[in-house]
Amino acid sequence: MNIDKNKKTVAPAFLVEGNSYEGCCKKVIHFLDQTALVKYDRIEFNAELSFSASDKMFWEWVEIGLERNNQSVLGLINEMQKSGFNELAELATMKQGYNSKILHILVHFLDGFIGIDSSFYNLIEDSHQVSESLRLKIKQNPENFQLLHIKAENLWAFL
Repeated sequence: MNIDKNKKTVAPAFLVEGNSYEGCCKKVIHFLDQTALVKYDRIEFNAELSFSASDKMFWEWVEIGLERNNQSVLGLINEMQKSGFNELAELATMKQGYNSKILHILVHFLDGFIGIDSSFYNLIEDSHQVSESLRLKIKQNPENFQLLHIKAENLWAFL
């Protein structure tokens, strides 16, 4: 088997508003085509792990995605602490380099910018979270919301 060491595969989930699987897939593709924040060389939708909010598995997988994002945030915070950063005031003296890159990724998670490490992305609110008002809207009209899992590959060496 020939393994490309420069290839990275990720499998994020996208929360999308729309009443058809196909229409929501098009919204995800359009979003990914338009954003400069992530570029994938290949995208496949995983229909078996994609759910309408009417499906009992929908909220379970939303929570899994939110928890994975939270674990990424905690891991980045831990990485910053291991590097000696424990107080916000210390950021004023941070030099550009590995630590500033970790901080950059952390802030993207917190601010809602999609990144290569996003496990769950709320396309409706451009967020890694789901607001209470959106949760209520989904519960009131579950047929209008989809959770789509993709498998995406990048063939660049910088990852």
